[in-house]
Amino acid sequence: MSNKRNKEMQDPESESEEEQESGSDKDSDFDSDGNFVGDKELQADFEGRNPEDCDFHGIKQLLRQLFLKSNVDLGGLAQIIISQNYIGSVVKQCLDDGLEDDDEDDGSDGVFGITTVINITKRKDEQSIAQIRTLLTSLANDNADDQTKALVNKILSDNSNHVGLVINERILNIPAAISVPLFSSLQNELDKALKKNMPYVFQYLVWICKTYKTGDDESEVLFANQEEKPLVDEAVASFDVDVTEQADLSQWDYDGGAMTPCRKVLIFEGNKFNNLVRLLKEEVENA
Repeated sequence: MSNKRNKEMQDPESESEEEQESGSDKDSDFDSDGNFVGDKELQADFEGRNPEDCDFHGIKQLLRQLFLKSNVDLGGLAQIIISQNYIGSVVKQCLDDGLEDDDEDDGSDGVFGITTVINITKRKDEQSIAQIRTLLTSLANDNADDQTKALVNKILSDNSNHVGLVINERILNIPAAISVPLFSSLQNELDKALKKNMPYVFQYLVWICKTYKTGDDESEVLFANQEEKPLVDEAVASFDVDVTEQADLSQWDYDGGAMTPCRKVLIFEGNKFNNLVRLLKEEVENA
């Protein structure tokens, strides 16, 4: 398989104005550090590609959005994503045919998104994965209820439970519509990997969502990636983490009041992945 393989992707610009406005309203209000920046829209054509070595710094920057200042070797995690480039996609800006032939010399066009899944049981001895496992355990112990805490500790201590970490990150201003072809591609890649008996059969999936609590009682939750919102009801367990102290801007104002940056950790049964993809597609289509 060529690392340069382009993946079929719906161009967000091909949507109607109403769909563009809907996606923009939901996904363009957060900057690359998770900060609310208002209503802006990025006009460009994008495509999904296999991760390559030249994407290292772009992937690492996207991972920093998710993990902020947590003790995780983001460079090591980026290398893992690149090393398993038969699974997952990076989002890059489309080039003209003439320019695409010349990208061999550099190829370091900006990485606008990354969607993949990593087996954090199979790779448990690699530094970045060991750190993520420790982080998840610590966050659960500090923030989850007793039942969820017990589940997290169980699935991360029992190596017979293969756990997949879903990563779904993109920069500001890219509409949720782009997630549909990305996850369709990921489904196909996982199916091919399973036919080759590769280690992508998961008993559990962990999905870390960027969220923002609003209102006086912080009862309203906004999702940076709107397509992830309906997944909450499918989780067998979940918990929230306030990342105020790690965010560049701990709190800011928007029309509805102050917003507090958080992470929502969702845990799913591994056999529910296709259903999760169906739900996020429906969320995008109905937006």
